[in-house]
Amino acid sequence: MALTAGLATALPASAHAAGPAGNADDTEVRVPAPVVYADGPQTLLTSGSDGMLHREGGGYLWTNTYNSRTTSVPELDGVPEESIVRQHDTVNRVTYTRPREDGGTDIVRIGVEDPRYGSTLTVPAGYRHPTVAGGWVLATVDRGDGTHRLVEYRNGRENPIQLPEGATIGAEPVTYGSAYGRLLIGWTDADGTPGYGVVSTPDNRVTPLPVTGEATSLRVTQEEVSWVTRDGGTTAVHIRGVDSTAAPRVVPLDVRSPDSPVQAYLVGDNVLWHEGESGALRLTPYAGAETARDLLTGVESGYQLIEGRGQFAALGKDADGRRGIHLFSVDGLGLVFDLPVRQAPRTEVGRGAVRALSLAGGRLRHTTDLSGTGTLHGLDIGVGPQPRRGAALPDFGGLAAGRFADGGDEGLARLVADPETGHDVLLTGDDPRQPADTFALPHADGRITAVSPEFLLYRAGGRLLVVDTARDRIVHDLPDQAAALDHGTLLVPSRWLPGTVGAVDLRDGGITRLLRTGASCVPDELQSSGTLLYWSCAGRDTAGVRDRATGRSWPAPAAGTLLGDRFLAARNGDTLRLTGLGADGGTADLGVVGHLKPAASGEEDRGRTWTVDPGAGKLAWVDADDTVHVTAPQQAVSPLVVADSVTPAVLGAAGWDGVWWLSRPAASWTVTLTDRRTGAEVRSWTGEATPGTVRVSWDGTSAAGAPVPRGDYAWKLTAAPADGAGAPATATGRVRVTG
Repeated sequence: MALTAGLATALPASAHAAGPAGNADDTEVRVPAPVVYADGPQTLLTSGSDGMLHREGGGYLWTNTYNSRTTSVPELDGVPEESIVRQHDTVNRVTYTRPREDGGTDIVRIGVEDPRYGSTLTVPAGYRHPTVAGGWVLATVDRGDGTHRLVEYRNGRENPIQLPEGATIGAEPVTYGSAYGRLLIGWTDADGTPGYGVVSTPDNRVTPLPVTGEATSLRVTQEEVSWVTRDGGTTAVHIRGVDSTAAPRVVPLDVRSPDSPVQAYLVGDNVLWHEGESGALRLTPYAGAETARDLLTGVESGYQLIEGRGQFAALGKDADGRRGIHLFSVDGLGLVFDLPVRQAPRTEVGRGAVRALSLAGGRLRHTTDLSGTGTLHGLDIGVGPQPRRGAALPDFGGLAAGRFADGGDEGLARLVADPETGHDVLLTGDDPRQPADTFALPHADGRITAVSPEFLLYRAGGRLLVVDTARDRIVHDLPDQAAALDHGTLLVPSRWLPGTVGAVDLRDGGITRLLRTGASCVPDELQSSGTLLYWSCAGRDTAGVRDRATGRSWPAPAAGTLLGDRFLAARNGDTLRLTGLGADGGTADLGVVGHLKPAASGEEDRGRTWTVDPGAGKLAWVDADDTVHVTAPQQAVSPLVVADSVTPAVLGAAGWDGVWWLSRPAASWTVTLTDRRTGAEVRSWTGEATPGTVRVSWDGTSAAGAPVPRGDYAWKLTAAPADGAGAPATATGRVRVTG
């Protein structure tokens, strides 16, 4: 491409890596992609009297309850999680089973707090389904007639368990827990109904529990045994002394559903319970000082600690939604208190991807897709020569590239689809909850391609619409073609005079000027920045920039190019080439941006991975990590000028309203009104910072409030540049008072 090569050869030989390439200094604002953190994986595996065994995605960990110190348990490396025995152990042992090649099973116990409690017991082949509960190892032996006998295996010998008359055991023992020489088991009675009982050492005598029908959530502590029944629609916990033969205490539970499974645990004079697999942990007192309340918002798993009258170890979520391991005990006043033992580690579960961005008037906007949800974020980056991190702007619902733009007097412009018609609706305003204005458009899936204080260009359905955003009307409806906005002027190419661009006054529709680009083609793209006009005939691989004020021209790339204030940014592979356009017709090398986020295949990357502020020397781009960078590669920006104005020549019956649009933001401004006959000042107005619009209303009175005489009056606007660069902008004019 000849013109692109010509531009490149006009640059100095030594291109530098500008601030955008990644140097973190005061010349750059960085906005990292938002990240979603959530509680990482955590599994509570078993409990001891002084700690918990758990996993957090890697090896096995033990966290003790006396100082919350967490250590690894290397002895369990390589042990499958399903082999861990999920029962409480009073001496802080972790037990797992290991099959042997000879058909037997090893019962391996690891003393986590005290290695002396570690041991390995080998259960020979022939003892089926060895089951561990505390210090007990139960197994069944096949009698050969389809029935099984239940035995305890200890110290190399078996000890029979004497079940009640007529009771039978299946191939696999049913155990619910053990506590200090007592074991809670289940069987099937002679009539086929389930039976439950407590086995006591040393004679392995079984004491049946007074359960009628089916029971769930059977627990045993050092002092009590409990179970849950549902009878006649009532869900209740039954509690009695572990060696008692008295009738149990019955504690009804206020369940949400009569059919949901309930898990209940004893802690002092209270029942801690939850419904379903992850229901809230609720406290129901049956004596003592406690009151009914919720302890956790959800429980994933838990273990009954058997010491004394019980404690409860749970993995669940607290009121703040954090997952972790908790230990619930009773204090000296009989109240249940929560000891957080270990919070689940926070892990990154989602990183936002920037889908679109814009830069205008000191405002950075970027749409970030995070976990399937798109949000338009904004940041005030200031209007000075260097970007500065300012306040965050309000968030809006996710918008695609071309569906939002800053730069209008009405605030942020955005396109949303009407749910009934599918057509676009133009919303303006900086409050996401209450748009300042809405305007229905006649097409769908359109794009905003240019914005000025009062107008915007909207493309959809093969048409180009010029929308007057101040008055909510369409002032031009044209076939889709190249076009650009310069405040109140529409720049469009002539289809009959190749190489010619016409300037149309959008307020009266008249053509004010014809501009020759020097090419023999009809441009298919136009961009405007101040007095500069970028044009491109991509089909002929030719493009350039024309200064409408001086007539100077520069060659330019015909594709992947954006025009900022006196500089060009052009995509070249994975980099951006930045070129300054001097007022004298020369060029300057402003550097190269590397590490640019690759564009999606076949997708336009301008407005998605990089953009420029057409009214400033600033550039925004997205790197491969979806961090947005804002820099100011061009410091030699255009001077502040009054780019457009509406100033009536006569004071009307409703007064006089003057509006001036500046080429860029101003720090302050003053409008003075003088009597042309006497030179005396009649009125003055002042204002502070403005993004670019000055408005003054005059009712025809003097500063003292008296009507002024008929005659001619002169106004003068003076505005100081917000970036402090260059002289103040001035404009003058007249207004006649006839009444």
